[in-house]
Amino acid sequence: MAMRTLLITGVSGFLGWHVARLARPDWHVMGTYFTTKRHIAQSAFAAIDTGRIDLTEFRDMREMIALVKPHAVIHTAALTDANYCETHVADSFRINVEATRNLAGLCADRGIPFVFTSTDLVFDGTRAPYREDDPVTPISVYGEHKAQAEEEVLARYDLATVCRMPLMFGAPSPTHGSFLQWMLAKMERGDALPLFTDEFRTPVDAESAARGLLLAAYRGLREAADLELTPITGCYHLGGRERISRYEFGQLVQKTGNFAAARLDPVRLGDLDLPAARPPDVSLDSSKAYEVGYDPASIQDALNVLLGKERA
Repeated sequence: MAMRTLLITGVSGFLGWHVARLARPDWHVMGTYFTTKRHIAQSAFAAIDTGRIDLTEFRDMREMIALVKPHAVIHTAALTDANYCETHVADSFRINVEATRNLAGLCADRGIPFVFTSTDLVFDGTRAPYREDDPVTPISVYGEHKAQAEEEVLARYDLATVCRMPLMFGAPSPTHGSFLQWMLAKMERGDALPLFTDEFRTPVDAESAARGLLLAAYRGLREAADLELTPITGCYHLGGRERISRYEFGQLVQKTGNFAAARLDPVRLGDLDLPAARPPDVSLDSSKAYEVGYDPASIQDALNVLLGKERA
């Protein structure tokens, strides 16, 4: 039996790379990238079939789907810098809404399982913890566009899966890191590390997040249906199990990595003037995902592994 093909958009990104790495034993992985230079992508991702494509070009996307013939698609490509989106609204709309809507439509036309990565920033942070059926109330352009993309995906394709992702951390990909790498660099140098004490999330390590996305993709396949496994469709939260502030997260990193020189600087949301508004508490209730097999590692367990690797 030929190995099934998984198409991952944004494979050169932090989350996309983690999904691709974990998928390779069970899938023929094909990935798209755009902003990464071609020679860097081909070198860094030599073990994965990759192609450079502008997902905002519908004809190119249609030709790609026809050529690749994927058994499932995980859409991680996005413009994720909330501050950039706030000042470049048109770019954000084209990438985060239009490209997503079009890709969902192409998958719907062919009956291909489609998993879309959204964000906890579709909420305003005033009524956490949030469940999937809570009304979305974004306070930034990025959040607004992700919320609009969710609505359009589910309206276009009732078998699609929207996965709202929390703050993520983990080992860096060959081309992208997470906020953890920024923390580690500052702690090792003894630089001041400003961290919010009044912004709360439910962070998850990238490997756990990737496993959740792969679970959703697999459950949409015919072979899963043959095993009488119910498809995971609609909206799911893939948050971690712990609500924590950025400052508390920094304290865990400092303690776990034994960074004696670290200088944590507690700040509040109102202390910094940023283009995009930041919600105070977008903690996710992910019990719906836990019930279907999503099982994220604890923050401490993930840090134990990651800092062991980082410090080796």
